[in-house]
Amino acid sequence: MKLSMKWLADYTDVSDINIKDYCDGMTMSGSKVEGFEVLGEDIENVVVAKVTAMEKHPDSDHLLICSVDIGKEEPVQIVTGAQNVKPGCLVPAALHDSYLPGGVHIKAGKLRGVPSNGMLCSFTELGLTQNDLPGAYADGIWILNDEDCKPGDDINLVLGNDDTVVEFEITNNRPDC
Repeated sequence: MKLSMKWLADYTDVSDINIKDYCDGMTMSGSKVEGFEVLGEDIENVVVAKVTAMEKHPDSDHLLICSVDIGKEEPVQIVTGAQNVKPGCLVPAALHDSYLPGGVHIKAGKLRGVPSNGMLCSFTELGLTQNDLPGAYADGIWILNDEDCKPGDDINLVLGNDDTVVEFEITNNRPDC
C-alpha cells in the first residue's frame, strides 16, 4: 500500500517529521515500511515559462530563438528545435544548471553560435508518459496552457510532485492495517 504524506497531512500535522524517522517508527510499531519515494527529486530548476517572442535562427532552417518570461525581471533566451511552440504558450523550461530524470544536466551554451540559457521540455523529458497526460501532444514541447500555472512556478508543483510516498507491506494477516 502506498501512502501520500501530503494526503496524511490533511488529517494530522506531519510537517516537522523527518521521513526516515517516520518510516523507522512505523516499522517499529508493526506496520512494515518497504521504502519511500520523494516525487520530483530528479527534476531541479525547471519552471513554467511563457514564450513572449520568437524568431528564426540565422544559421538554421529548423531552430527558433525564443524569449521566455520565467517570472523574473528579465526574460531568458532559449533556442529550441520544436515547431509546436508559439508566442503566448506556457511551457516547461529547464534553466541553466537544471537536472532532468535520468541524470540529464542542462547548462547554458550556444547552439550554432546563438546563446541558449536552458531548454524547453517535452513531457517525456520530464519523465512522464502519454498515460500520465492522455490529452497532451506527444511530439514537441509540452504546452501547459490548460494547467493552472504562471511563469516562474516550479514544475514539480504543477505536476503534483511536491510529495513523498511511503510504501507499506500489508499482508493478509493484518486486517488492522
